[in-house]
Amino acid sequence: MDFQLSEDQEALVSALHSILQDHAELPQAERFGYSCFNAELQGILADSGFLSAAREIGPIEAALVTIETARLPVLVETAATGLVAPMVLGEAIEGPVALIDGKAMDKAHRNLPIARTALVDLGEDVAVLAIEPADVEPVESVLAFPYGRFRKAPDLAKARRLPGAGEALRQWWRVALAAEVAGAAQAAIAFTIDYVKQREVFGRPVGSFQSVQHRLVQCHAHAQSCYYLALRAAWSGDPVDADCAASFAQQGVQRLLFDLHQFHGGMGVTTEHLLHFWLYRIRALQAEAGGVHRIGLEIANRLWPDAPAAAQRMAQAG
Repeated sequence: MDFQLSEDQEALVSALHSILQDHAELPQAERFGYSCFNAELQGILADSGFLSAAREIGPIEAALVTIETARLPVLVETAATGLVAPMVLGEAIEGPVALIDGKAMDKAHRNLPIARTALVDLGEDVAVLAIEPADVEPVESVLAFPYGRFRKAPDLAKARRLPGAGEALRQWWRVALAAEVAGAAQAAIAFTIDYVKQREVFGRPVGSFQSVQHRLVQCHAHAQSCYYLALRAAWSGDPVDADCAASFAQQGVQRLLFDLHQFHGGMGVTTEHLLHFWLYRIRALQAEAGGVHRIGLEIANRLWPDAPAAAQRMAQAG
């Protein structure tokens, strides 16, 4: 299919850029932290209707919003709030939204400290849980997202239950993860390209060396592939496409992280540069996606449901 953006989609992205450009710079006092949630920008995006794109326009537009906001060094939550929740519930809920694995309720969860609602994956069903700030204990993390755990185990019996929605939650969760990886990777690559044009070694810019250019092209190819696979999964609504997008987003991450750190020299592993905001987020998203081999087995089971024995043997061998 053709992923050339339509005029309406171009207008959406342009309007979004006009808002995001005012928040593209991170305040100097917050440049050395690991995450910086911008509550003001979150409210602006909600009031401007960008977090309603999935319900009012479609999932591709919501994925575009997720990708574009993932490019920012500051953090806003658009993936779960603007893409996953609307596609699973079909209605508006109070955001920001956190996505939680019901098998790990006692663990630290991404974006829980800023969330007002949580969607809990219970396997077959989904629980919709209202969150109060007092319910959550923030957890220190270097992964460039706010993490937190529940101070007391929530009573899921009192939460709203969505029967049979678990599969849809996991599907759109993976679409959102791929979209976030795509946006963060594109921003990190653009940031690195600007840096290697300025950083000199042996009297010439690092970016003038052909080997550096080739490796940056490989990083760019991976990021662009993530972008298109995320859009395809949003367009098709096919669980296999969602799994493929999330799987591919993870496959080249190790090389991308290594190369972009290397091209910044020692600065790449410090908080003195903005690079860590994107790369540490990618690391967190990679872990949350569930692992390449696990998703690969799920893809195989979806495509060849009559041959589960081989997949089971592969899982046991792994």
